[in-house]
Amino acid sequence: MGKLPLGPKNRFIDAGWRLTIPKQIREYMGWDKDTPVCVSWDGFVIRIKRPAGCIACPDTTRMGALGKIVIPPKVREEAGLYPGQVMTLRVEGEEVVASPGLSQVRCVACGSELDVKVVLPNVYLCRRCRENLWKAASDVGF
Repeated sequence: MGKLPLGPKNRFIDAGWRLTIPKQIREYMGWDKDTPVCVSWDGFVIRIKRPAGCIACPDTTRMGALGKIVIPPKVREEAGLYPGQVMTLRVEGEEVVASPGLSQVRCVACGSELDVKVVLPNVYLCRRCRENLWKAASDVGF
């Protein structure tokens, strides 16, 4: 393991249910492209680690070239995750811990960070996507 990363890092879940592990954390953990990782939900946080003898976690995935991992369906359902959700990543021992961020800063539809507002509980849209939604709704008579 290299130099310990400084503080937590924030990343968001993209539309393909991928979460990017920052390069600084990947280098510290010794993870690169095709590294298998075990992804589990413990009821509070998502734990990401190498599956060395891990029999408790059937959900493994491989790290992509840019540090992206796909969050397995079981984990995202149990954790109540959604695309666009901000996750805070930190290193704890030999695993990366991802916890849902306290505030949403990206549009769930396009990922924009500009003029994002909540339109429904846990649904955040930027101005452009809100306008598109209202236009579509008015076109069908809502």
